[in-house]
Amino acid sequence: MTDFFENNKFLFLLALTNFLIGFYSITYYFSQLFKVDFWFWLFVIDCPFYSILFGLILLLKIKKINISLLNFVVIVGSIKYAFWTLFVLFISGNFLNNSLIVFSHILFLLQIIVFYKYSKFKIKHLFIVLFWFLLNDFFDYVLFLHPFFETNFFVEVASFSIIMTIFVTIFVSIFFSKK
Repeated sequence: MTDFFENNKFLFLLALTNFLIGFYSITYYFSQLFKVDFWFWLFVIDCPFYSILFGLILLLKIKKINISLLNFVVIVGSIKYAFWTLFVLFISGNFLNNSLIVFSHILFLLQIIVFYKYSKFKIKHLFIVLFWFLLNDFFDYVLFLHPFFETNFFVEVASFSIIMTIFVTIFVSIFFSKK
């Protein structure tokens, strides 16, 4: 499996795929994006944003450039929002009705896990990354910039998101850190 992640052609194709999927997925958020100020768009387009950033990281890897803080942000964001999407679909009873979305988010999660098992992060980045995602949770659940979902489950989804922020950030920093 490591050979794939050392092959620049494979990395380029995977980067291109993530760019295309990320930019296409932004269309899901169009109606919401037009209702908020441009400055907040970054806090609305969660999964597409991290898909695009993962594509960027793959291109940087081809150029032998490693930005550990960016890698850390992308792995946490990708894991958090892949699970967040699956959780929202499950809790709302729409899991089986959205098989393509479920399948794509599972693939999104798997590519991140496989790729990042070869990466290392600095534990000092823990606080920066934790702050970023807690800030995102604040915008999502206090300023209500979260992606659309059935609001009957607002408390459950907000709680799940905050727990995932803390758990995934700490887990990734411990599991992948280099001092």
